Amino acid sequence: MTNVSKRKLQPSHLNKLYTELAKTIVSLDKKSADIFLDELLGDEEKIMIAKRLAAIVMLIEKNSVYRVAQLLLLSPSTVAQLKDKLTTGKYMRIEHMLKRRKKEYADFWNTLEVILRAGMPPQGRGRWKSTINLLNKR
Repeated sequence: MTNVSKRKLQPSHLNKLYTELAKTIVSLDKKSADIFLDELLGDEEKIMIAKRLAAIVMLIEKNSVYRVAQLLLLSPSTVAQLKDKLTTGKYMRIEHMLKRRKKEYADFWNTLEVILRAGMPPQGRGRWKSTINLLNKR
């Protein structure tokens, strides 16, 4: 669980910090971004952000609150809150960004599917192909 100081910054100062953080992250290449996030965030924070993004993607793909909660080991109330925010347009920019970048969205969804299947390939012909392709990318 993250620990946030009770002493609050002025909203204008906080917005400036958010802007600088965003500019810094956007300017990084993939390897530098991985290192940056590893150095900046603790394990709990990385898990929280990754699970939240995965839940949003699953909800965009019309998965039920129950399914998302079960597969990502999140509380149903957390997933329901994310779904409410998605429904009211809170994550509209994330949704547009993901869908606009089709290759990255497909890669993210494929990785998520492999994780959710606990590494098991789909059944049928060529069932190991997607798993082997993902492993080869690493």
